[in-house]
Amino acid sequence: MSAALRVAAGLRERVSSGQVPPGTALSQAGLALEFGVSRIPVRDALQQLAGEGLVELRGTTAVVSPLSIEDLQELYELREAVEPIATRLAVPRVGRAATARMTRLLATMDDPALGPGAWIATNAAFHAEVYALAGRPRMVALVEQLRRLTDRYLHLHLDVIGQAAHRQDEHRRILDAVRAQDATAAAELTRHHLASSHAVVLDYLLSS
Repeated sequence: MSAALRVAAGLRERVSSGQVPPGTALSQAGLALEFGVSRIPVRDALQQLAGEGLVELRGTTAVVSPLSIEDLQELYELREAVEPIATRLAVPRVGRAATARMTRLLATMDDPALGPGAWIATNAAFHAEVYALAGRPRMVALVEQLRRLTDRYLHLHLDVIGQAAHRQDEHRRILDAVRAQDATAAAELTRHHLASSHAVVLDYLLSS
């Protein structure tokens, strides 16, 4: 992994998990010192994160993008439009190996000792087992970008709002539909799953 990719991955994790709050200024000099690299890979990493919408560039510094109701709504509108399509396309191609991996990932998410960050990563892997089989690489790349941007809001769901028991029930229904090769049901359950998450986080933002 190049220095720029390493810095980008580290910063992406911090921003997505809320370790670096919205509005935080990130200086190229400070990050270069922290990561033990020159400013060039730091600059490239910040440009990459800016392209993903996680930071806003301001000269030699970058500022972590704010959380907002408008941003949340747009992200979920896009996800609710794209992910059910990816699901519908993928389900006929999902075999026993993928459903076995989904079952194990679901069991991992049931572990009460699993921290929010690990839960979110496992959740992403669960859904990726389906999306990866859609045969639409651009669509899958868009889904991944939107998911990374939404992760910051999902951390609010788990850290502030509460546990994810209802999300696990939704996961089980999605897995049942995938096992049954019911692409229409799996797509609709995926759309409902996203709409449910959107509603919970939106309620929190509106009341805070």
